[in-house]
Amino acid sequence: MKLNLEFYKNDIKYNKLDKEDEIINDYILKLKEEDYESVFETDNNIGTLSALSDIRKNIISWYPFEENATILEIGAGLGEITGELCKKSSKVVSIEFSKQRGEAIAKRHEKKENLEVIIGNLKDIKFKEKFDYITLIGILEYAPIIYNTENSFIDLLKLVKELLKENGKLLLATNNKFSMRNWSVKNVDDKNLEYDAICSFKDNNESQLFTKAKLDEMLKKVGLENKKYYYPLPDYKFTNVIFTQDYMPALNNLNRNMTFFKDSDIINFHENNAYKEVLKQDKKLFDFFANSYLVEIGQNVTKNNIKFITYWNNRKPEYRLRTVIQGDKVYKYNTNNLSKNHIQTLKNNIDILNKSGIKTLDSYDEEKTISKYVVNCKSYDEIIIEGYDNYGIEKVIELINNFKNKIINKLEVTDSKDNVFDKYGIPYNNQEIEGLHFVKNGLWDLNFQNCFEIDNDLYVYDQEWIDNNVPVEYIIYRDILIFEELKKIVDIDELYERLNLSKYVELFYKLVKATEEKIMSEPIKKAHNRPIKNVLGLYVENENLKNQNNELNNNLQNEKMKNETSDKKIQEMQDTINVQLAKIDFIESSRGWKLIVKIRKIFSYLKFWKKK
Repeated sequence: MKLNLEFYKNDIKYNKLDKEDEIINDYILKLKEEDYESVFETDNNIGTLSALSDIRKNIISWYPFEENATILEIGAGLGEITGELCKKSSKVVSIEFSKQRGEAIAKRHEKKENLEVIIGNLKDIKFKEKFDYITLIGILEYAPIIYNTENSFIDLLKLVKELLKENGKLLLATNNKFSMRNWSVKNVDDKNLEYDAICSFKDNNESQLFTKAKLDEMLKKVGLENKKYYYPLPDYKFTNVIFTQDYMPALNNLNRNMTFFKDSDIINFHENNAYKEVLKQDKKLFDFFANSYLVEIGQNVTKNNIKFITYWNNRKPEYRLRTVIQGDKVYKYNTNNLSKNHIQTLKNNIDILNKSGIKTLDSYDEEKTISKYVVNCKSYDEIIIEGYDNYGIEKVIELINNFKNKIINKLEVTDSKDNVFDKYGIPYNNQEIEGLHFVKNGLWDLNFQNCFEIDNDLYVYDQEWIDNNVPVEYIIYRDILIFEELKKIVDIDELYERLNLSKYVELFYKLVKATEEKIMSEPIKKAHNRPIKNVLGLYVENENLKNQNNELNNNLQNEKMKNETSDKKIQEMQDTINVQLAKIDFIESSRGWKLIVKIRKIFSYLKFWKKK
């Protein structure tokens, strides 16, 4: 790592983070990067997450940079994506306008031998080379502050074009002026661009957000017209999913928009709900309301044929994967060294499926799993919904049993010894597991969403999770539990009853919670579920708080079921007692009983006098 102060004159801070000084002094200057994850256990402030978490690099970690490329990173911030760029290139030059930030980047990435950090204003720096790639991640909107010319936005883009090699590419990320976030959220403390962005009347000498049309106009002016748009949600800072024109959002995948809010945010409505209404009206409207844009600009921008990228930000590091749909294949990669073991688990599960005779779309190579990208075929959850719409709950039961017979019943049967409940420390008695059918390789991700019907055969894919000695009934229970669309139209309690699962619900639910605890990141979960306020100042539920409430309701129903069971047993015992008392009363009132009582008294007197 080389730190270059040759062009430094004075500091320019264009988008200071919450708690930035603390983040630099308490974390970056004192900790190793691999220790950042532990910070979130006590500090899940949005600024801290943005600066230190692996989530920030998601905007760029999927991108297929050419081998041995050189990259110019303009506006490196606190080095959030700098390390990822270093992994993907032969040389990275990072420009930062603040000395404090630049020195923090140098400390954070001090072991990166292919990194040069230049502190100074971009327009003052004399470059000796051109670059294969240039990144402007969250920088273009601040051009008047950091560049300070008469037409800063255009001048910055012109300079970038000059610094690109002939076949080079610009990767530009920015928030959208008309984003759904800007309609749905206001921040009482916000002095940055997002506050009142929609109705702002700023001129070109001030920092501002752009619409997609405005971006297109500016890029055209400087001759950067070859481009491809990507749509990261919830935005480019906390990217959990990236859509493209070839794979736009739908009602069933908007749950991948994993939103985060500041403590000071005021919520008018939840953006996911609004996006759903927009999609119902016209799917083409999404790009107008998209929260952020990532634009790939240069020659052959469609060459990579990437349609869709998604992450699992809410998992613990050892289970975080990246899924990429590219061409006619779906690839899964580990996102860090810890999650390499999880990729290996997926590979082992593919072998188990093949050995069991279960048809799968999956294969693998040394670094990733590979699935066929299926189009024009129905997933099994869609088939179940159609079945209900046409024939009602009877068809749902038939289809679920068909799934069980064609898929799950092919797994190797075992006994209940050392079962999954034992593994997770869930107490039970023999009566509670009576009637369950255990399988050796319990692939509990064998759900309806991960299955296609192709030529009347069922093909599964994406099997991440496995435990030994798992009940077949649990797999079906979990399939229904995570089937949100089905739960909206069917009485789930009735469905469990009809499938003979009701008596196991309480035990199974405990297993669901135990597996979630194993997989999910508690700090990220807490940040994601941060209480938020509406315009009246009242705390409201975000989508995950609703899930928490649903969980509490499930627990309440389970307790009610236990109480009802106890009440029923008490009533049965009382009824038995009453019957016995009635019999006793009948016997005692009979002439025969009265005679026996008199005879017993006579015998008692005789025994007494005999002893005398």
